[in-house]
Amino acid sequence: MKTGKKKKKVLNIIYLFIIIMVIVFFAKDVFRYTMTEIEELLLPIQSKIYFLGKKAKESTETVINYKELVNENTELKNIITEKSLIGEKNQRLLEENNRLRELLEMKESFKFKFKVGKISFQQTREMYESFAINIGEKDGIQKNMPVLFKESLIGRVEKVFKNYSVVQMITFQESIVSATAAGNSIGIIKGNRSEQLTFEPVSFHESQLKTGDKIFTSGISDIYPKGLSIGEISDVKVKYENNVEYIVKLPFNVVDINEVIVLTEVE
Repeated sequence: MKTGKKKKKVLNIIYLFIIIMVIVFFAKDVFRYTMTEIEELLLPIQSKIYFLGKKAKESTETVINYKELVNENTELKNIITEKSLIGEKNQRLLEENNRLRELLEMKESFKFKFKVGKISFQQTREMYESFAINIGEKDGIQKNMPVLFKESLIGRVEKVFKNYSVVQMITFQESIVSATAAGNSIGIIKGNRSEQLTFEPVSFHESQLKTGDKIFTSGISDIYPKGLSIGEISDVKVKYENNVEYIVKLPFNVVDINEVIVLTEVE
């Protein structure tokens, strides 16, 4: 009896083992099939995640590259700006050097003794009234000394300080300069706060002036010596009773003035 029970127990174990083996065998295929189905379901999600990750990486690299390009562009702009400023500075130095050379050459042939001054200050609203120069009492500058730009009269020293002076321009509205036109017509030059002056002959019957006639200082003055260039007649305007008004244009542009010469001896 006991032997039969043992045998039956052994057989049950064998059957159980066989059943487990069969289940494992078939379960493997079921598992593979199930995993395949799961992978197919997950593949779009995995692809999306992969795409997003790749895009994020590319975006990060693009931002980094953009920042590098911005930095490089900024550096190049700074280099270009620096070179441009150097070029402009060299150009200004060259122009100043040429102007000073002209003044030195002028000193050899000019009949008056003079000192060179640079404009140190000028207000825009006083463009045709006055300006300051960087020479004064210590340089021997005195009040009423004539001031020229190149070889043309621009004004006179109005105020003198130790290290600088103030020049009143002939274009100033209240400025009056004794002058001659066409060599024989005497009159006065009046300023009107512009680049144009007015010449008024003492007598309109002395001579008929025309455009292009040169205007010079007459020498009938305690300030300006004879023969300083002022400009030329650019227009003739008929006024009342056959009287005319002669418009005189300066031979230079006021905004171009950088250095001036102050006549220190005018005998």
